[in-house]
Amino acid sequence: MKFGDKLLGLRKKNGLSQEELAEKLGVSRQSVSKWESNNAYPETDKIVQICNLFSCTMDDLINDEITDIKQIERKEKNNISTYIDSFLEFITKTINMFSDMKFSSGLKCVIEMIIVGLLLALLGNVLVGISSSVISNLFSMIKGYMVIYKVIHSILAVVWFIVEVIILVHIFKIRYLNYYDKAKKETKEESGETKQGKIKLEKKENVVIRDEKDRPFAFLSVLSKIVVFFIKLFLAWIALILMFALAGISTAFVLSVIHIGLGSMFVGLSITSLAGILGCLSLLILIIKFIFNKKNKSNKLLITFLLSIVLFGVGIGISIISFKNYTFEEKSSFNAETKQELKYEDGLVIQSEFLNDLTYEFDETKGDNIELQIKYNDKLVNTTYYIENYYGLKVYVASADYINNNFYNTYKIIIDDLKNNKIRYYNENLEVKVVSSKATIDKLLENESKAYNFKKENTKNGYSLTGISHRINMYNNCYEDTKYNALTGEIKSSNSCNCEKIERDNQIEINCN
Repeated sequence: MKFGDKLLGLRKKNGLSQEELAEKLGVSRQSVSKWESNNAYPETDKIVQICNLFSCTMDDLINDEITDIKQIERKEKNNISTYIDSFLEFITKTINMFSDMKFSSGLKCVIEMIIVGLLLALLGNVLVGISSSVISNLFSMIKGYMVIYKVIHSILAVVWFIVEVIILVHIFKIRYLNYYDKAKKETKEESGETKQGKIKLEKKENVVIRDEKDRPFAFLSVLSKIVVFFIKLFLAWIALILMFALAGISTAFVLSVIHIGLGSMFVGLSITSLAGILGCLSLLILIIKFIFNKKNKSNKLLITFLLSIVLFGVGIGISIISFKNYTFEEKSSFNAETKQELKYEDGLVIQSEFLNDLTYEFDETKGDNIELQIKYNDKLVNTTYYIENYYGLKVYVASADYINNNFYNTYKIIIDDLKNNKIRYYNENLEVKVVSSKATIDKLLENESKAYNFKKENTKNGYSLTGISHRINMYNNCYEDTKYNALTGEIKSSNSCNCEKIERDNQIEINCN
């Protein structure tokens, strides 16, 4: 059935007159009449309009082998049958093509497809590996994130496999099947009937992939929809992250604008955060439009995104340059000091909360007496003390108790420092100094070495301890029946418990079963 006959049938089936159809297509009634009488052929854009109007494909209208209007309707109403028929058509054409090809030509086709498939698989392996690693790293703080990694990796692998199948089939179609149809048609035209024997497939001319005749088989659209679904799902997740990022960057923008008076660093941070807002908004709008199939006819978003990159660079540059005006101090700002008096006893260890660095200073007048000098910032913390039994050692711990308005006071201290062009390391809450005789201090350090690792450095009048960490690791399945004494190195347990002590790499492991 010719194009004009099919157009006439579709028009009447939808209850349209020639005038009404002409009005919808923006042409004259005479043009429609010429098309239906097969005296003229519409332009490509008009064919596309007709396809959209009657919900059919271009192949349905142009392909003369389709001879029934109901056949077009069935294809639209029963998509599953369409996909199956399309797949069977693909299989049939492939078998017929290989049957008519010379062996050398067929072998060349197979080798070419294998090479393309291997290249796509290699590319997919790289892309899937990188993508799944990047995504799973965002969940690295969650327990069992490796399970998430495997799930994401499997999903991306399946999606890429579908993409690879689509690409391979489409390349095979435009490289061989289309040319086979063309060669077979030319052979029929030359002889008037189908020639028997092999059809020699010569090197074909370049194919314009955008040509409607090279559109994918219908069954590939199902696979394409699956891929698009997963892509949209992934982009929806990215959009959610961008929303949270947008909220955080907006907060940073407001805070940096408020503090612009503190220096040029905040000018740079304001510009940087503004660039982040513009960039996030641009990407978010593009993603939302893609998810909901909205066309983006404007280049404004692209221009905005490029502008955000420029602003980001400018802001970072200004912030970096402004750092030359600041001095960096490792110590916190201590404005108060307290002292504690102790008497040395066997197994005594002096320790600071969170195993902070300690300073020991010699004073031979102290003898067995020990003086703790603790510096702190009374706007942030109050000092407290507690004693704990640690594997037979008596550990006297200097601790920091945060006061209720700690955040506000910390903020005020930071602002005061910035006004004075200072940037500090604010995590140290206490500075602990132990003052006693050298003999007493040596005993304290000997006790500490039983249960702690540390690095000792000589100072002008004492020692400095850094890198303090726990040395003992006990794996006790005997519960309270087993106790370890760090001073003597003895393990006490019931007769039913078997314990083993292992010393390696400055660590003591005690395994009890």
